[in-house]
Amino acid sequence: MSEQKTMQQAELPTLESAPGEKHSAVIARGISMPAHQVRIAIEQAVARGQVSEEDGEEVWWLYNYAQENHLKEADLAAKMKAYDKNTLYQLFRGSYGVSGGGKFASWNNVIKTIREFKKIEIEEMKKKNVGIIETEVKQTVWRCCDAALNDGMVSFIYGRTRIGKSVALQAYQREHNHGQTIYIEMGSGWTRTRFVRELARKFGNGVKATKSWALEDAIFDTLKRSNLLIVDEFHKALTTTGERQSATVLEFIRDIRDKTRCGLVLCATKVGMERFETGANKQTFEQLIGRSIIKAVLPDRPPVRDLNLIARTFDLPVPTGDDLKRVKTLVGTYGLDRFFAYLQKTYALTKKAKEPMTWAAFAKVMNGYLALANMKTENY
Repeated sequence: MSEQKTMQQAELPTLESAPGEKHSAVIARGISMPAHQVRIAIEQAVARGQVSEEDGEEVWWLYNYAQENHLKEADLAAKMKAYDKNTLYQLFRGSYGVSGGGKFASWNNVIKTIREFKKIEIEEMKKKNVGIIETEVKQTVWRCCDAALNDGMVSFIYGRTRIGKSVALQAYQREHNHGQTIYIEMGSGWTRTRFVRELARKFGNGVKATKSWALEDAIFDTLKRSNLLIVDEFHKALTTTGERQSATVLEFIRDIRDKTRCGLVLCATKVGMERFETGANKQTFEQLIGRSIIKAVLPDRPPVRDLNLIARTFDLPVPTGDDLKRVKTLVGTYGLDRFFAYLQKTYALTKKAKEPMTWAAFAKVMNGYLALANMKTENY
């Protein structure tokens, strides 16, 4: 198989594939099917009665969406979380729902899925692209990542939920990609076997390729001293599994660091910190703690400087008086995620009305959502 290389191709580390499996390290851009062929495929599906002309335009929108965002079939499938890459390939090729004997299945279900996806993406497009905001949380998290990567050591990051830890870590991974930084979020109830499988997927290796022990060896062979592994939400290994299972997961993570010498960042809540440092497996985990270079405990609430910086990013003046009090209460109660959500909604509404961003408009959005959340059932 040969592919024309682009200026933006990047080499990614890949685990060994099972016989018959093929994986490419070359990143191609966009759907592989040419636009004119996709248009012809849609017209043929309309002629066969599989889809109406109006519904066929939804497939055309999906194709152009993928091209504009440089998404291949596999990338688009991962983003939609509804169909695999082969189904999307068949859809753009016009062979979806076509079987022997001249039978043609309707595209109604896939059109419904596309419309649902389109609705969500259009709402996302209305949001302001704020990029990476240089908050103190972001700067602290990035310094921890840099230290772990540069020194091949372990950095621990602890903080309450919804203060921006994960956002900062994911941004770091995007800025230090090309196979250098691997980010994985620990899932609830993950055993060692599950963690190994999910980490293997990050390297593009199919989970059906080998057994767990072979996947572990492949991970050890793939990660190098020049890599950084970020394990986010690692407290879930301590709070959603038994003591024995949590110990096997954390010991495997320690093995990764010891055998590959890669940098390692472990991020968790303060509850995770307490379980990790004072729990039943304290003595077992001390070996991993001993390999650390930084332990950063983030503040429970962002400083006013960060709130001011976020406000200016959304073209708002620095909050003062009642506006500042309102923002502090919101962030202190619900976290930065809620603050950003209300700011984005305010931005979308004021932009649609061709009005400037104001704290009065923000208060109206915030009060509207809070009133909806606090609706009470009336007694008859």
